[in-house]
Amino acid sequence: MPVLDEFWILKGSTQIFRDSFNDGVLPPSGPDDGLFNPTTYSVFGPGGMTSESAGKLTLTPSLGAPTVITTTFADVATDGVRLQSTVPGNPNFLGVANSFEIHGLFDMSSLPTISGQSFGIRATDRATGIGNEGDNTYLIFVGMSNITGDVTVFLRQLDFVNDLSPILASVSIQSLLTGADQIELILAKAANSNLLSASYRLYDYDLSGDPIVSQGGLGELYALYNNEDYIRAQFSTTDRIPVPEPGTLALLGLGLAAAYFVRRRRTST
Repeated sequence: MPVLDEFWILKGSTQIFRDSFNDGVLPPSGPDDGLFNPTTYSVFGPGGMTSESAGKLTLTPSLGAPTVITTTFADVATDGVRLQSTVPGNPNFLGVANSFEIHGLFDMSSLPTISGQSFGIRATDRATGIGNEGDNTYLIFVGMSNITGDVTVFLRQLDFVNDLSPILASVSIQSLLTGADQIELILAKAANSNLLSASYRLYDYDLSGDPIVSQGGLGELYALYNNEDYIRAQFSTTDRIPVPEPGTLALLGLGLAAAYFVRRRRTST
């Protein structure tokens, strides 16, 4: 069960949004809420929002909704996208002219154990309410490599129009897990640029002095703003749906056969 401690956005040098998950009310509620309605997030897979308490949002993506893109290892997902910022006149707007940073701070107490389980943040151009399915969403996330079995930080592009989700970069953090308390995931863009960068920081607050134990980037810069002029911030978690073992399937088949045999005997008498 991934745990998100804080989720925030900087525009230029100004913090324009921060959710510390300390009001005990699950998303879609949050800091942007109006007087009568929760207006902070649009939530996908709301069943996976399971607890908000003491500054922590606990997510159970196995209780979420089926993933929209089929080319990933994940089967189900839960995420929340901040609703603000698709209109240029809005002070929350994140356009080409703006510099911005999207941050998500997660606990390291619950890590992926199989490929397809993940937690992370997105810079997304997806806004289905105004007709944009999204073709340049970028996701930095912690998952398990299906090749090495290492806990790894990945950068993935999500193209909901063409059902594509290539991995663009990855770095193993397996050797850094001992003692790490939290991981901060960051997506950032400079002003008057359409190029996004991704990075991470690992923290150990049991150490004296600087709590950062490791930090790094994920390669090149990546292009945004293809067919739209806005980006929105999102947090995201995914999981796999367990598949029955072959032995379990065989037992299930025997049980169904026995039930059919008993039903036929009763029908014939």
